[in-house]
Amino acid sequence: MLDKAIELLESVVEEKAWIPYRRHKKKRGHHPGMKKWGPGGHPVKASQHILKVLKNAEANADNKGLDIDRLKVVHAAAQRGRTYKKYIERAFGRSTPYFENTSHVEIVLEEVA
Repeated sequence: MLDKAIELLESVVEEKAWIPYRRHKKKRGHHPGMKKWGPGGHPVKASQHILKVLKNAEANADNKGLDIDRLKVVHAAAQRGRTYKKYIERAFGRSTPYFENTSHVEIVLEEVA
């Protein structure tokens, strides 16, 4: 449900809830706060951005006339976005790449009866 997802992300931003890392977990420490899962953490910056997308989707659903209390997250996905390529000038005619990788996050909500 949407309200539980927003509540979870707000507690992650406050560093009270843990998120298990299932895929990219090499060299990640195991924490005593994780009950059933080993590696995990508080991805605060990612949680803030996804929380912003969820609140935006909630406002869009409200604008369309849907009941906010009965919204459920049906689909959530992230794809690789555009890479902004910048370079830092170095000595002796060299340069170092200073790329900025972006991502696209999509959320689909559905009203549950």
